Amino acid sequence: MNRIQTFQQAIDYIHARPRLRLEGDEASSRAAAFLHRLGNPGRGLRLVHITGTNGKGSAAAMLSSMLTASGCRTGLFISPYVLEFRERIQIDHEMLPQKALVRLVEQAAGAVEEMDRGGSPVNEFILDFGLAMLWFEQQGCSAAVIEAGIGGRHDATCCLPPPALSVIMGIGLDHTAVLGDTPAEIARDKSAIIKGNPALLYPEQPPEAMAVVMEQCANTGSELVIPSLREVEILSEGLTGTIFRYGGQDYSLPLLGRYQVKNAVTAITGGKMLGLDEQTIQKGIAQVSFPCRLELVRTAPPVIIDGAHNLHGMNALKESLPPLLGDRRPVLLVGMLRDKDFSDALSAVAPLAEKIITVAVDNPRTTSAQETAAAARTGCEDVRAVDDWREGLSQALELAQNEERALVICGSLYLAADCRAWLNETK
Repeated sequence: MNRIQTFQQAIDYIHARPRLRLEGDEASSRAAAFLHRLGNPGRGLRLVHITGTNGKGSAAAMLSSMLTASGCRTGLFISPYVLEFRERIQIDHEMLPQKALVRLVEQAAGAVEEMDRGGSPVNEFILDFGLAMLWFEQQGCSAAVIEAGIGGRHDATCCLPPPALSVIMGIGLDHTAVLGDTPAEIARDKSAIIKGNPALLYPEQPPEAMAVVMEQCANTGSELVIPSLREVEILSEGLTGTIFRYGGQDYSLPLLGRYQVKNAVTAITGGKMLGLDEQTIQKGIAQVSFPCRLELVRTAPPVIIDGAHNLHGMNALKESLPPLLGDRRPVLLVGMLRDKDFSDALSAVAPLAEKIITVAVDNPRTTSAQETAAAARTGCEDVRAVDDWREGLSQALELAQNEERALVICGSLYLAADCRAWLNETK
């Protein structure tokens, strides 16, 4: 292998790794073998392991923010990244520096090639995970929040030792070809991250999924905590954030949307399970940031970007928009991937819109603008299809400006990230 000397060479090396779909426990066993060759980095870390169909990224951001607020040097590994690769690996809200990535990839390349020669190639996700654990150890982190990629048992991160806290967020039907096609089967896969340690479960779950998680906790002797949403009182909400009361305490949450309050309540409970004091938890919630999750990126007209990409996410978006926008229905810009049950997802959010522009996502798995438009017309009469997302975004901005409405961009994290970058470049 030629020596890796530049940031682009490092990125190219990472993305050139095979995107292998490993069955059963193979991903975690292969990840364990890779970490062993790297010297088992992160063995002393206090770990928080998070999985779920929806909300895991938000919970990871909130819990890592709390741990950082406590004075603990905290690593964060997320999946997928939204803005750029370095976002995947963070310490105390700071993305992995470019020069550090070059050095880490060069350091890990020998172990990658050794496993290739042994017939157990390292896929891209396992490499990313190994780089994160190396960086956290080298930088003296004492804690790390690790977000699973897919599921639990099928995920490379399941090779971790029992964490200080396992968190399972909302369980829905996603990655059904790998995890199973019922909530119970998906919950069984995800609950593999519970290993006799304290576990936290997001409160709104399909009953059959909740039963499986409770069974896993019983079988492993794990304490299970499920927050109560009955204690939540919304004090104020708008395009600048939400103030809510929970358990007799007031919290200021800069992330928009009712669903983020539910995520925050789960994370607050997790912070208490980790032994963090109330002041630290409040500070962590107040300082959290998370791009492309009901993110207000412009104010005139209001432009909100949300990564909602499946039925569960679209239902959360549907619940959140009316309190933020009032009676004026927004313009929607939507692009979706073919493997995300796009028709059902669109049926949830389309009735909220005054007008919808559908586009193709810059991804091989995209639905066409025309397919998305046909699905959107079941809930909205004024729908137009525009093949190019840039042209669609320009038209949507013009509509929102002329009609004094908000523009909401949703349907795919790929579309969300592309639109966010374009909007930032053209301010």
